[in-house]
Amino acid sequence: MKKVKKQKTLFVGSKIIVSDQALASTLFNKGNFGAFVNSKLELSIEEAVYLNEKKELKIYDNAGKELKFNELVNLAKRKQKRFWVRYLVFSDLRNMGYLPKTAFKYGGDFRVYNKGSVPGKEHAEWILYCSDEHESLPLLNFSAMNRVAHSVRKRLLMGVVDDEGSVTYYEVNWVRM
Repeated sequence: MKKVKKQKTLFVGSKIIVSDQALASTLFNKGNFGAFVNSKLELSIEEAVYLNEKKELKIYDNAGKELKFNELVNLAKRKQKRFWVRYLVFSDLRNMGYLPKTAFKYGGDFRVYNKGSVPGKEHAEWILYCSDEHESLPLLNFSAMNRVAHSVRKRLLMGVVDDEGSVTYYEVNWVRM
């Protein structure tokens, strides 16, 4: 993605709003970031922090103060309990060319589109659940995750973050015997 001119972008609630049409169109069309709502681009916290870290986007609070990366991360951690684990997985996938989008309606962290896919034209390949390596996962929860993924014709993907911030992915498939 080509370098985007940094514009004022406002952090509102748990969304980041981009009202500048040129910037919004560039982020959406060139990088598949966000979704348009009432002619403004709404970015997820992970998308906004990622773009900020890549120096593609400046983000401001309601008082007009620019939020630096560390401030933005701390604010995001207060707004979203598992933000840092989710962000590390999101960032890792984006850096590899995959396209993660929120998957709250499926009970997951992200829907993951294959490299080069376009949401709306193609379907996501996976429903992804993020965890850190010290979290335990009850068998009933794991079974529910797998059933949901299977029922919406997606594969289950687990993204596990270790203490060094590296992510390991596990794909879960059904086997009929």
